[in-house]
Amino acid sequence: MKKFLLFAFVVTTALTSCNKNYNTPTPTSGKIGTDTAVTIGGEVYPVIQIGGQSWTAVNYRGPGGIYNTGTGQQNLLQGKLYTPLEATQISIPTGWRIPTYGDILTLLITRGATKNSDGTYSAGLPVAHSLMSTSGWSEGGGNNYSKFNALSTGFYHLGVFYGSGNGASFLHSLVAGSAPDQGFMIGPGPDGQPLIFFGLGLDDGDACSIRFVKDN
Repeated sequence: MKKFLLFAFVVTTALTSCNKNYNTPTPTSGKIGTDTAVTIGGEVYPVIQIGGQSWTAVNYRGPGGIYNTGTGQQNLLQGKLYTPLEATQISIPTGWRIPTYGDILTLLITRGATKNSDGTYSAGLPVAHSLMSTSGWSEGGGNNYSKFNALSTGFYHLGVFYGSGNGASFLHSLVAGSAPDQGFMIGPGPDGQPLIFFGLGLDDGDACSIRFVKDN
């Protein structure tokens, strides 16, 4: 748990959802993809276009994984939480991948994150809200303008579920071809407003939701 908290603190200082009165960010332009769905492991997943990339719009729900209640069946949108090892065993269609650090940063920039003078990035509250689903969040959902539809399915760590109802977590890798052992998370800050974290170091047994991305 110390490892998780340390990375959370470091990354939060670099990219946070500040409580400021920004206008809703306008997505940047990019090559528009034509995919509306992709089949992975026999399951069909809807696809959305965000900037110059295509993203699956619901969480992966294939073999393995664990439901965020630990017991009950989730609906198709919520999917399941997976460890980094389980993620490496998924057969993904050509062109698609589990997102990298760069993909997450591109997603956030597309939704309005801005670069600071020291090279870090800041994401205003509308960036987080644009990625969050409109319902299912205990402290109020987002507006889902991006159609990414991040659901508050939480995070699994050391046998305990965290953030169910007020946090979303997704696996990502550092670079293409490396293990997806880092986390991209949207969770509550001290004032109850959502904060964005990514590049969080995960333990082998940690489990998060999975999305897939492809360059258009």
